Amino acid sequence: MQKALRPGLFAGLILLAAYLRVAGLTWGLNSGYGHDLNFQPDEFVSLRGVLELNLLKGHIKAPGAYFEGTFNYYLWAVPQALLKLTASKNANLNDSTKTHRPSDLLYASRWMSVLLDLCTIVIVFLAIREATQKFYPSFLGALCYAVLPMQVIYAHFMRTHILSNLLCALVIWFSFKLRKSQSWQLLFLVGLLSGLGAATRYPVGIIAVIPCLCLLVDGGNDVRSCRLRFSERARNFVARHVWLIGFGFGIGLFLGHPMLFLDPASVTKAITTETLKYASLHEFSGSQLVSLSVLWRYVTYVIPFAMYPMLWLAPYCAILYLLFRRRLYSLSVPILIFSFLYLYFMGKGYLGPYFARVTMLLFPGFCVLVGIVCSDLQLTLPNKRTTTVVLTGALLLLMVPSIIFDLAYDRAMQHTDAREILRKDLYNFIGEAPARIGILHWGPYFYTAMPAANPLNSEKVVVQLQDAGEDADFFLVGFATQIAPPLLKATVQQVEARGKFRYAKSYRVPVRIFGHEFKLMHFPQDMTYPFPTILLFRARTPT
Repeated sequence: MQKALRPGLFAGLILLAAYLRVAGLTWGLNSGYGHDLNFQPDEFVSLRGVLELNLLKGHIKAPGAYFEGTFNYYLWAVPQALLKLTASKNANLNDSTKTHRPSDLLYASRWMSVLLDLCTIVIVFLAIREATQKFYPSFLGALCYAVLPMQVIYAHFMRTHILSNLLCALVIWFSFKLRKSQSWQLLFLVGLLSGLGAATRYPVGIIAVIPCLCLLVDGGNDVRSCRLRFSERARNFVARHVWLIGFGFGIGLFLGHPMLFLDPASVTKAITTETLKYASLHEFSGSQLVSLSVLWRYVTYVIPFAMYPMLWLAPYCAILYLLFRRRLYSLSVPILIFSFLYLYFMGKGYLGPYFARVTMLLFPGFCVLVGIVCSDLQLTLPNKRTTTVVLTGALLLLMVPSIIFDLAYDRAMQHTDAREILRKDLYNFIGEAPARIGILHWGPYFYTAMPAANPLNSEKVVVQLQDAGEDADFFLVGFATQIAPPLLKATVQQVEARGKFRYAKSYRVPVRIFGHEFKLMHFPQDMTYPFPTILLFRARTPT
């Protein structure tokens, strides 16, 4: 009976995960291609890099991708090549004025994100199964990943974080296999996957520490003294293991990012001029080097919102539990040390604790730890059937609110975007008359207010960046997410105080389900790209 039930449960898991990731997948597809057009600003960066590639002609240089790594861009270039093969002779995929072609590529690449994330769920399941040899803990850990809100949200987008997570999950899975066999093929493979991770996004290369730590921490069934066992493992690691992992890492990095070796000057220039401008290098100087205040902000704010509303309690409780389970250190310590190192360097080094995507690489490991703890509790506590039921019930209590949030989010993504509604209203207001549309040159204007107005730009309609004291027929103020009534009131008062405009209307799409609206005011900015708030003002007197 149980053996027959298991395939059904796993199939249900994959179907649920697929639905959560496919619903709303067409959001923003027809926004256009450009810095001031794409509703999801990071997707413009992805498209920019891919459109520089042409696999059919052997063009593999993509300067627009050198700032983060090119492996995912080469994968996106495959559907691009297929689109070129099937396009009519007069169509030009590189012509950014023909928005239907970039939208085709964007849609195909989003489907790739969905499929890659579904593969990650399977690998998380297999990694837990490798560590525990049990189905239900593996199922619960994979389910935790399947409904994780930040994963569901970003699986809708054409970005590199999804592939990074798949490679991280694969490295964890194969690292657990190293406990049984340290064959050169397996050592080379974990190095190769780590190198491909670095070629996808440079910071992802730190996943190489997971197999290294698995080789150093795991003592197998040897009962000799701890120091002697570690000394022997360290000798084997230095003499053989690290070289195979390092060789595989180099091969993976070359395969995924060949220009790093063939044109290092261009890659270095991209890193220094584009990547480093987002880096908080001051966090690694002087007394700030040992400060963990930024990490604490990630732990107490960013990760809980990424796993909204209560799902974050599962990995946090699992981590606390594993800190006191010495016999599980061979499984937990590599993931815990990797998580700390990644969050230390990436969290402290990237702008600030404002973006949930920074934490995404932690989630495969977190969910694996949840599964390991579930398995250990099954073994430790009496009455295994009761333990399984209680564990499942407790995790479902944490997961169901996240599933409801995911469904509400997907449902809202399927509604007409606020920018499209505003654009239609502006078009109706303007008609055939000449007009000037002003955009407040502040914050996230380039993906909030500007995409609503920029497509109307013509000989008669002028779209310009300005402040509230300049003349225009319409004036738009864009916010990245839902704003609280006091902020709305204060903004209206500030604009109207300049004497040029009067408030007309606010545009936003609420995230609502079962009559309940989720408040997005305090969410990290990259979790609310589909739901900006745009304020429309009209001129007090015609210009």
